Amino acid sequence: MTYEKEKQEIRFWGLQLHRQGINFGRSGNISKRTGDKILITAHESYLGFLDEDDILVMDKDGKIVEGEKEPTSEKLLHIYLYQHYPQKQVIIHAHPPYTVHYFHSSETLTPITLEERVYLGKVGAITQKTPTITDIQPVQEALDTNDIVVIKDHGVVAIGEDFKYTFSLIELLEVNARVRLTTTHSPLRMEKPVQDKKQSRKYKLFSPDHINALVEVINSDESAQSLGKEYDLTTTICTKVTDSEEVFSFCYEQGKIIEVKYNDDGADFVFSAKRGTWQNIFAGNLDPFVARTQGKIKLKGDFNLLSRWFPVFERTFSLWMKLPLESS
Repeated sequence: MTYEKEKQEIRFWGLQLHRQGINFGRSGNISKRTGDKILITAHESYLGFLDEDDILVMDKDGKIVEGEKEPTSEKLLHIYLYQHYPQKQVIIHAHPPYTVHYFHSSETLTPITLEERVYLGKVGAITQKTPTITDIQPVQEALDTNDIVVIKDHGVVAIGEDFKYTFSLIELLEVNARVRLTTTHSPLRMEKPVQDKKQSRKYKLFSPDHINALVEVINSDESAQSLGKEYDLTTTICTKVTDSEEVFSFCYEQGKIIEVKYNDDGADFVFSAKRGTWQNIFAGNLDPFVARTQGKIKLKGDFNLLSRWFPVFERTFSLWMKLPLESS
């Protein structure tokens, strides 16, 4: 097979990386999974000006089945990530200059714009000690909580089900990094350090004690209660753990949790995710709205209606994440 359509896609998005000022020179790499094959750019190829022979075809184990050149030196990263994320079809590794420079002295970036936060969330950085990504596990662990990760003083890796989505994550992050760096007098130029959660007690996720603490911290918080009344948060929201039998629903009346039910009867919204995803959300490692946007959480219910209550839920999770969890 010649995979002409897939090759044209890779060439098109490589050109967009160059035109948008996201990647320059013979750096970065792109791949797309098609069936049991992976199309990937060659070593030292120029992503902005890819030739036909710069795109190779390899099997899932990395054996070249079409093409004469050597694959990118990040080949093992692509193979590993496709094995770990069977639902993802695209990987882009680029070196966006503003992002690289911003993260040289910062550890995280969260967009100021609410809509961008829903898509991008909080992006963190990891370190590597080699010019290529040789320690893949930390990259994978970071991608478990967000579809884009920064490798400090190196670049970014983004994964997705298609090129448009994957490219948009890199573009959004680069724009936000540029704004932070160029708005020199902004108090938001550098991220505020995360406060250490120092509480003597730790909770097991979704244990009876944890559920009781979640209810208590909301119902006793004046700000949460005020927002709940202002936005008339009156609904029932169900949480399901897909890899266990845990199901419970919070019943709200004007922001106050009046009952917790251990079923989904009458729930207006049902959120379903694996336990590890919920662990990351309640530990503060994953924004719940980003988790839904990136497909880590499945939602049954009207997302537009849910978005109306965003200020209430933002306060809710800021309180819930202060309750330390036991390690999973």
